[in-house]
Amino acid sequence: MKDLILIILAVIGLYCTFRYLFLLYAFHKLTKEVKEVRQDLTQNQILHLPLPNRHLAGLISEFNYTLEDIQKERQKYEKREKEFQKQIENISHDLRTPLTVILGYLKFIKNKNYAAQDEELREILDIIELKGESMKNLVSQFYEFSRLNAGDYTIKPDRVDVSRILRESLLGNCQILEGTSLDINIDLPEHPVWAVADAAALERIFLNLLQNAGRYAHTYLNIRLSETEKDIAVFFDNDAEELSQEAFSRLFDRFYTQDISRNQGGTGLGLTVAKSLAESMGGTLEAHLGEGRISFELRMCGINN
Repeated sequence: MKDLILIILAVIGLYCTFRYLFLLYAFHKLTKEVKEVRQDLTQNQILHLPLPNRHLAGLISEFNYTLEDIQKERQKYEKREKEFQKQIENISHDLRTPLTVILGYLKFIKNKNYAAQDEELREILDIIELKGESMKNLVSQFYEFSRLNAGDYTIKPDRVDVSRILRESLLGNCQILEGTSLDINIDLPEHPVWAVADAAALERIFLNLLQNAGRYAHTYLNIRLSETEKDIAVFFDNDAEELSQEAFSRLFDRFYTQDISRNQGGTGLGLTVAKSLAESMGGTLEAHLGEGRISFELRMCGINN
């Protein structure tokens, strides 16, 4: 009788040990799967039952229902976001045409003799034209930002001369820095500097960096281009004594602006668009903060001659 009791106890002990090890293994596998799901919720993953158990099966089913609800909400959000970005793109596009027409008529009026003879009228027209150009630039930034987010901005990588594009961008947009009294130093090589990039995207990046310097630089702006065997780097350096660490950490956040830019037509999209374009071309755009100065560094893949 005593031996029988010992055998029964041993069997119960083995059963309990087996159940414990079973649950331990099951929870270990589930924990691993949950971590994998959390790492990327966009993959529509589900949890699997490691071993047969009706209690665990019920728990996993509830988890999977929850994951399914999260995935449906994410898909709805992404759809709404794309629709919203498309609406912004359409509105921005519709605004660009009348603005272009208005600016064209302003230039026409300014060239007329009666406008040239009336100094007060000419000053008024100059102010209207300046504000119109500012508005046109803001609309263009919204348009390009919406296209980038909606995936409608097509990047066409090609063999381009970065030095030439940068030089032409500086000459074509020198009015941005007029009246700023900045000490401007430009160091560009005379020979072509070839890179894999999209010419239009590069022009927009340089324009946005110039506009940023025009708003925030106080005394100087240094622009230089360097090249190595692997890549090409373009640097925009200027003083930034009033830039706080908090403001620096948010430079590339969309719609973030410092208070000063609100009086100068800033949207907070210029650097965001520039960074997105750089990354779309396989490059990078980073900012480095030093003592009283800030440096923007654009890097892209170079082509050896």
